[in-house]
Amino acid sequence: MPEGYAPGLVYNLREKPEGGKLRRPGELKGQPDALTRRECLVLVHGYNNHQGEAAEAYIGFRNRQSAIFEDVDRERLEKRLGDAFWPGDAKWIGPLDWLDFMFYPFAVGVARQAAPLLAELLQRMPNLERVDFLAHSLGCRLTLETLALLRQRGYPAIGRVCLMAAAVPCDMLEPGGRFETMLWDLQGAGVEIRVLYSKIDPVLQFAFPPGQTLAGEPSMRALGRYGPPPDMPGHGATVSEHRVYNAGHSDYWGHRDNPAMEDATRDAGVFLKMGDHPRQISARAPAEPRKPDPPREIGEPYSP
Repeated sequence: MPEGYAPGLVYNLREKPEGGKLRRPGELKGQPDALTRRECLVLVHGYNNHQGEAAEAYIGFRNRQSAIFEDVDRERLEKRLGDAFWPGDAKWIGPLDWLDFMFYPFAVGVARQAAPLLAELLQRMPNLERVDFLAHSLGCRLTLETLALLRQRGYPAIGRVCLMAAAVPCDMLEPGGRFETMLWDLQGAGVEIRVLYSKIDPVLQFAFPPGQTLAGEPSMRALGRYGPPPDMPGHGATVSEHRVYNAGHSDYWGHRDNPAMEDATRDAGVFLKMGDHPRQISARAPAEPRKPDPPREIGEPYSP
């Protein structure tokens, strides 16, 4: 674990720090005052992060929010945040560690199975009235599955949901998709969802389609690359979006120093109302170069 990492509240769904199975039931750890809080913002890491890597990302988010907002410090953050850990990674022996990407089809199933365990931990907190989520990559799938369960059970109330580089098929958010009914329900309840995405995310461009196919859920379109589809329930109302220019798959939490990361963490922090007084907005990351359109014959319809 990174030096100095001491979260006030942890939702632990891991048996081991790297790889391993889901912990059943999950483990709720924290100070007594944290366990009795009324509101919580749950941080959910993504695929292929062992416990230490996820903690590093969570520290990055804390540091970045303290830098963005004048009135945010570590004590204030720890009173609101809850760090979730789930085994969306594999542990390979020595030189085979580079094979982590092959675990993705299995990790999709782990994300689905982890949702009831995370929902149970949230409902184990006796005074919890409202929960917000900030999730990344395949952790967005875990979050959506958890939201569906919480809405079915009726508590705690869901506040705001921010999905970063979501490894979630757009098909599941459209009419007839897995989450359509839940999304209509969230819209009716006024739950705001923010989607942060990048058109040039190489993981979602090249690894997501074959990984989803092997997971038994074929899809070419990842939410974290294309943004929310136009017919997603709530689009343009409770569902908003922000394109993060030049962002790679890991440029969201704040533990990397580049303009895309600064843009993503600022947007997420403002959306989640992390502080009351943001500092002066930094320069926006430059736009990605646009490829020229191929020449067209006269009379040929334009297709963007």
